[in-house]
Parts: sequence; structure tokens; C-alpha cells
Amino acid sequence: MDLEWGEDFAALADVSKSVFARYSPLEDRSNEVPFVDQVAQFAELGWLELGDPTGADADSPALGTIAGVFVEMGRALANTPLLDLMMARDAALAIGTEISAGFAERIGSGEAVVIPVFPSAEWGSAVTCENGVLRGIALAVGYADRANSFLVHASTGESIVAIVDSSSAISIEAMPNMGGHPMFAVTFDNVPVADTVVLARGGDADRAVEVAEQRGAVLRAAQVYGSALRLLDITVLYAQQRHQFGGPIGRFQAVQYLCSDIAVAAHLTSAHARSAAGAIGAGLDPQPHIGLMRKQAAKAALQIVHSAHEVHAGIGYMVESNVHLFTDAAKRWQYDFGSEARNDAEIVSALDRIYTGASR
Repeated sequence: MDLEWGEDFAALADVSKSVFARYSPLEDRSNEVPFVDQVAQFAELGWLELGDPTGADADSPALGTIAGVFVEMGRALANTPLLDLMMARDAALAIGTEISAGFAERIGSGEAVVIPVFPSAEWGSAVTCENGVLRGIALAVGYADRANSFLVHASTGESIVAIVDSSSAISIEAMPNMGGHPMFAVTFDNVPVADTVVLARGGDADRAVEVAEQRGAVLRAAQVYGSALRLLDITVLYAQQRHQFGGPIGRFQAVQYLCSDIAVAAHLTSAHARSAAGAIGAGLDPQPHIGLMRKQAAKAALQIVHSAHEVHAGIGYMVESNVHLFTDAAKRWQYDFGSEARNDAEIVSALDRIYTGASR
């Protein structure tokens, strides 16, 4: 399997670069694009309709092509709801019913702002469905305060994926964090779920969410790759411009090694993301590729900021420096990719399935 991005990756990345320039805190920290304007622009560009996890649409761009958008989003360090909206649409499409397809179409057109609520054990949260009633709490839900509806995955009790009106949550509480990410704790208590709003049950529900999360992980890894490239540019430029002991600090091997560490972490993340995207596109079991990619991307998120701070020293922590913005973002990405223990367990489980011929 070739480790290549998608066919039109470069063209999509080129368009994305100009779009995300106005979202970037690296360009202007005071510029905040309103949420409704972001959604409207993404819908107008057709980005909310990119990709088809079912493979039924032959004209739909491959995941490796869509990654071009997220590489540039990472390079700009832009905070947008694009990934959340795309994951909700992917899950709806993966369910494959007429109702879920119509729901996905509304997300793709920008008509419905639907945020996925897929509780993660990494965050210590879960939502339960018992006797048609939702209970539980989901942590780190992005943009929950702006959603018209939630696409909720109840993974304990009766496993379902259901459309739940955002007003049904008894609380949507902001989770302050050093990165300023729009993260919320969403709590459900005795929320009735009628059959008409349940899109999938049992294994079908779990599989649809798994597909959306796998695709989302690839795009998040592409974002980490893009941010690493930008941080590398910033760090190399600083090493050229900062003079000590009669010359630029970049002439010292120790500084060169640190810059090389950022470059290696970036390109390893890219390689694993391309491998995972290729496995998904080829219809292979992507889980071992996804597990390795998550492990590498989580490691890279830490490594790139550590090396950058080593080069910049104290100035990297100053408000005027952009380096600390990458540190803030990296903390969120770590949690998105999960713990090393979880990823190792998933890799072993996937490889065991492959070599023993066990079904999923």
C-alpha cells in the first residue's frame, strides 16, 4: 500500500491555506470569526459534504484528500467545529438508513448544527440508555453550547445512536482549559428517547461510531502534522535569528538536533496518518494502523512542543510568543488520541484478530 495522500490533496490544501489564515491566532489573536459564519463558510465550500465512509459515492474524495484541509487547519492552529460536524455526518452516513442519510444531508448543507456526543472512557464519561431513557455525562464535547442537536452514542445498557435535541440536556457546562478550547460537559438525566429519533441500535450503532471516530482520528493526526510543520518553521527561523556567543544558535548541534526531532515527529505522524487513510480507503481492517497512528500522534504532540521550547527557552512561554499556543493545543490532542496503554491494547487486539482470522 503506497503511503500517499489523496489525489487532490495539494489542491484542497492550497484553498484551505487562504481560508484558515483569517481563523489563525498566529496571524491575529484578536480576530474571532463568529461560529455561524464558520459553519456557513464550510457549507458554502462544500467541506461539510466531503467524504463518504460507506464508499458508495465513487466521486467522493478519499480520506487522504480530505486531510489536506486539516493539515492547513493545523498549520494555522485554527480552532473550528469542522471536525465535530464531519464526524456527526460520517456516523449518520455509516448507519446507512434513509433517515440517517437525510440527517447527514442536513449536516452537509449547514442547515443542521449537529455535534457528536460520543463519550470516551479516556475522559471517564459514559451515557447509558435503559428502557428508552438516557442518563449520564459526556465530557469534552466540543461546541456543545452551539448545537441544534446532539448525535448521542449510548454505549452502555442498550447501545444506540440517537438524535437528541440540545435542550434535552439538563446542563451544558463549560470546561475551562488552558488552550481555550470550546469544551463542555453535557449531562443527561431521564431523557426519553423515542424510537423515531433512534438511528441505529446494537452493533450497527457501535460500528457507525467506530467508523466516524477512526476517520476523525486520521483528520486530527493530519492537523497535528500541519501544526508540527508550522512550529518547525517558527523554531528554525528563531534559531537563525537568535544570536549568542558570536553567532546564531542554530549553528550548535544541540539546537539542530532539537529542530530535527520536530521534523521527524511531524513526518512520522504524516506517514502513520497516510497509512491509516490508505487502509480505510482500501477496505482493510484499519484498527492496527489507527492504533499506531494515535500512539505516534499523541507522542508527537508532546515532542514537538517540548523541542520547540528547548530551542526558544524562556521566551517561548511569554505571551508575545506563539510557541505556547502550540503547547495549549497539544494538550487537547493528547486526550483526543487516548492513552498509550489504550492504543497498545487496541493494536494487540487488532493484530490478534488479523492473524487468528477472528471476526470483528
